Amino acid sequence: MFENRRARQRHNKLMHAADRLLGPLKAPATPADLAALVFGLHRIELREEEAARYLDAARVRRGFRLPEQPSVTEETEAFLDPDQEEPKPAVN
Repeated sequence: MFENRRARQRHNKLMHAADRLLGPLKAPATPADLAALVFGLHRIELREEEAARYLDAARVRRGFRLPEQPSVTEETEAFLDPDQEEPKPAVN
């Protein structure tokens, strides 16, 4: 699962920080909260998308269910439409 020891240590630090945020706060923890905490504790830069994944993982580990999210987005539906001739390449 982990490529090396540093990746495993980083993962453990981020999971520990996410777990700490879930407990004492009255308001729900946000990805920005986790990014700030991890930067303050460990000097690790963390994007909000990755922080959100760690918070979700910590919530699930504690037994909370995640809110329902649509499994297929409109963009994916258009890509998977069988009537469409060819998928269009993404333009960056």
